[in-house]
Formats: sequence, structure tokens, C-alpha cells
Amino acid sequence: MKAVRFAALGAVLLLATGCGVRSTDVVEVGDPAYVRPTPTGPGSVTLYLTGPGGLLPVVRSGGQEEQSPGGAVLLLLSGPTDAEKDAGLGSELPNYYGGLVVGREGRSVNIRLERAVRDFPALARQQLACTAAHAVGEEASTTVTVTVTGTDGTLPPTACPF
Repeated sequence: MKAVRFAALGAVLLLATGCGVRSTDVVEVGDPAYVRPTPTGPGSVTLYLTGPGGLLPVVRSGGQEEQSPGGAVLLLLSGPTDAEKDAGLGSELPNYYGGLVVGREGRSVNIRLERAVRDFPALARQQLACTAAHAVGEEASTTVTVTVTGTDGTLPPTACPF
């Protein structure tokens, strides 16, 4: 009797798990969506911080100085705010309070720091490139190259991919 019940239960489980639905592979549908934030008023600046999926744009308010590439980079180097940290945002850049020189010539931005820069991870370099490029102007952000120089040499020019 137990054998019949066990066999019947096995048949029911086999039918319930089959149901005629076949498994499929993952269907590729394209690249993930990207949202470009627009600063919302005078004195707003876009910084690029790190998040779960890589770089994330963050809009902060500030004065006229923060809207320049130098001001934006200075804000970025001071690190995320407490609210940004609570939201899971961070930075691959070290907190930096040394000398900073930022110059712009056409579609090139040059950043000089009084520290070694060759140890910056690729994501930190992109944080600098995207923050400085977007401070130049939204329409020029993908065509601006950013070169970072430190006490240990110069990094290759980097462009923001978005």
C-alpha cells in the first residue's frame, strides 16, 4: 500500500514539475539604460561617484566656482557627503586636501595633484574624467579629454564614456 502511495506521489510531482514549459536561455535586449541628470539651477554641478553598478551621476548645488572643472573636481576630491554614503555611494579617489591645479584648453582639461596618481584605479580615473568633462558642458562631455598629473608622472588622457 505504501509503495502505491509513494509511486502515485512521485507521478504527481513529476507531472507538476514538467507542465510542458521548456527552459530558455537569457535573451539579450541591449545595453542598460543610462540617465543623464541635468543640474537644476544656478550653481548646480554633476559629480560622478561610485555605486553598485559603477559610476553614478550625483547633482549637488554650489556656487559659481563649483560649476567650473576645478570647482567640480575639488568637490569630488572631498568625497561623498554623509547622505550620499547612506545611499550607498562612495568614491575610489582618496580624500585629498593638497594642492590642486586645473586648467582647460579647448576640449582638454589638465588636473595636477600634489600626490602620486599612478595608483588610482581605473574607476577613480573615470570619476575625475566624467566630473571634469561634465563641468565643461553637457554637450561636450564625451569629447573632452582629461589628463591627470601627479608627483609620480602623468596618466594617459581619459574621456568620459557618457
